[in-house]
Amino acid sequence: MPAERSDLKQRLAAASASDTSRGLNYNTLFALVREHLGQAAACQVDVLGKGTRVDFFSYPIAEYLQTTWSALDRLESTFGSTDLVLAELGRRTMSGFLASMIGRTVFAVGGKDPRRMISGVGAGYRTAVSYGERTAEFPAERRARVTFRGDFMPPVFHQAVILAGLQASDARRPRVTGRATGLLDSVYELEWD
Repeated sequence: MPAERSDLKQRLAAASASDTSRGLNYNTLFALVREHLGQAAACQVDVLGKGTRVDFFSYPIAEYLQTTWSALDRLESTFGSTDLVLAELGRRTMSGFLASMIGRTVFAVGGKDPRRMISGVGAGYRTAVSYGERTAEFPAERRARVTFRGDFMPPVFHQAVILAGLQASDARRPRVTGRATGLLDSVYELEWD
């Protein structure tokens, strides 16, 4: 089933010109498409027809959303569902971030302590996107709740981003469940041993 166009339309309507995402996020998406469908497909899903961006430059989130939905339509049969594509994109987005200069710096400063990493979720996301708020609270020693407000990507994407981040930390057996609380709002429950 193709990615839901009414959902995309609502997200695009909520976006403003000041809502941007780094080129690194675009390039992660293009790499996923290129790996499974080839270079031509990476250019075809791109609203600009390029299939590449400059990692550290910022670009409109509206373009990223349109490109993502096009990629979801093309990759769904390969992965089995749009949710599985979004989860893989989320995992790769975190992996790409951690391998970048910004990501390496964040880990060098914060270390691999899961609580410190989760506490810095707002600042971490701010290095990649211009929009939204992310806050963390800790109801127990090895549990956290992360709340997103005003974020354009669906919860399944962020659930995978957060899980990949926890897996790169010292957290053992991390688990993350997320749910939408509004069109651009969501909550994630995190646990680890």
